[in-house]
Amino acid sequence: MEKNDRPILWFVAVLVLSLMSAYAPRAAAQQPKVISNAFSNTPMRFDVSPPLGSLVSLAPTANSSSVPHTPRKPKIHGSGQVSPSERAAAPALIGAQVTATQGLGFAGVDQIGDALDCPDEFNGHDPVPPDTNAAVGDSQVVQWVNICYAVFNKSTGVLIAGPFEGTNFWSGFGGPCEANNDGDPIIQWDKVNHRWLAAQNVFNTPVYNPPYYTCVAVSQTADATGSYFRYQFPQPGFPDYPKWGKKGNVYYQTQNNFGNNDGFEGVTVCAYQANLMLKGNSKAQQVCIVDDSNGTLFDDSMLPADDDSPGPNNAEVLLGAIDNFLPGDTHVYEYVFKVNFDNPGISTLEGVDGSMPISVPAFDLAICVQGGFLSTDCVPQPTPGADTLDTLGDRLMYRLAHFSGSNGIQHYVVTHSVNDSSGAVGQRWYEFRAKGLGSTNLYLYQTGQTPADGEYRWMGSAAMDKRGDIALGYSRSSATSGDYPSIYYAGQTAGDPLGTTESEVLIKQGGGSQINSVDRWGDYSSMALDGADSCTFWYTTEYYPLDGTRVWATWIASLRFPNCQ
Repeated sequence: MEKNDRPILWFVAVLVLSLMSAYAPRAAAQQPKVISNAFSNTPMRFDVSPPLGSLVSLAPTANSSSVPHTPRKPKIHGSGQVSPSERAAAPALIGAQVTATQGLGFAGVDQIGDALDCPDEFNGHDPVPPDTNAAVGDSQVVQWVNICYAVFNKSTGVLIAGPFEGTNFWSGFGGPCEANNDGDPIIQWDKVNHRWLAAQNVFNTPVYNPPYYTCVAVSQTADATGSYFRYQFPQPGFPDYPKWGKKGNVYYQTQNNFGNNDGFEGVTVCAYQANLMLKGNSKAQQVCIVDDSNGTLFDDSMLPADDDSPGPNNAEVLLGAIDNFLPGDTHVYEYVFKVNFDNPGISTLEGVDGSMPISVPAFDLAICVQGGFLSTDCVPQPTPGADTLDTLGDRLMYRLAHFSGSNGIQHYVVTHSVNDSSGAVGQRWYEFRAKGLGSTNLYLYQTGQTPADGEYRWMGSAAMDKRGDIALGYSRSSATSGDYPSIYYAGQTAGDPLGTTESEVLIKQGGGSQINSVDRWGDYSSMALDGADSCTFWYTTEYYPLDGTRVWATWIASLRFPNCQ
């Protein structure tokens, strides 16, 4: 989506910052607030597809645009000449080189003129950027990069099918799901039911006018190239930056709600009746709550917890809203969604208006001053004239990975980008915990950060294996000659001192800088945990093999800590 960095006069920015600072004590002190304005829908459209491989030749060219899909920032809009804080968080505790080793690695979908190219659907304009995410099933890896996806063999990395346009999931379905390849996609593997979940919103690129929809495809088998149950649901407002999580027999979705393309109106939190969708039931419900923070618009950019281990089908935990205070905050905000499909009207969202804060060490959002105004376009590249890349430093990064331990302790791992004491950008990660099956009372167990050494690290994703090892993947760049944006991983081995981040290892060296691509470096990367062993991680994100405009490539890498068996 188009840039939304409109400058605001300095005195307006000062007033806004003053009001937000005054808001902080109230948010931390009050009791949890609950709203219950839920509404429900059944699918507007439903069918059962033939095997997707047979639909490729039938797929029409999707209506899209070469405009990059820039997520809208609910709170940071280039607001004023305010310098980031000079405070420094506690020094990062850095350990020896990360003990996780790399296994299979292979090229993913790209735009460099080879067999892995995304289909050219933009009338000669190559798509940018790749909002890179992937999921791993019993025998396949599926990678979806904004407007196209491909299926790979998990054992060999060999391409099985694709790349296809994202709308291939809905080829022959009719309506806006088939016609609009608007990006911001999510592909997930349901580890309990051994099915694929593919989802993409319709926001009518490039005009962004209503109506808006969510398109969902649930596979009938473990084969990603097979047949799917396909659903179209409505959305009440422009559904920006959608994220998904799975828990028991429910699929959860969040998105920032920008009304009729006329400004931020809150967060739409939805639950989908997965147990019926998996059976191809055309009456499967969508239950949503629109959270406007009781009018304050405090809540935004929530991540739903995504289960990496079987757990009870109870309330869903969400985290978000880290962008309300400039230059930063000392809290991450929790929300609890309790859905009732039998009586949707009594479904509730707890923690509204930032009323369930979790204390964390102070952080500064990964923002900087560009041309006298605040911006998240902070990451330098070594090539003269190259883009200064967007950190998306106003939000937590996908996924909020949840693992239920054998001792009943619930683990939640997530990361975001922060300004570090060297003046660069680092990856801050958290492990939150809750004690007991079904507990949603999260507390901070530990937090760590990448070293403050002048390197810029951003676009991270983290997860935990069944032994308690944490893997953290991200991109790294600087202005130093030859230090092109490259793919790295770090992490923590179970048993390390709390807060330790083991030293990073290179996954894929970049060979060039991104030039003239509106500062975009995707909206997210993804660290997936393989449900077959709950030990192997699969990380994917982008890089540039050479200097250029819209000539990105992606890489998929497996990682494993040595003592996870």
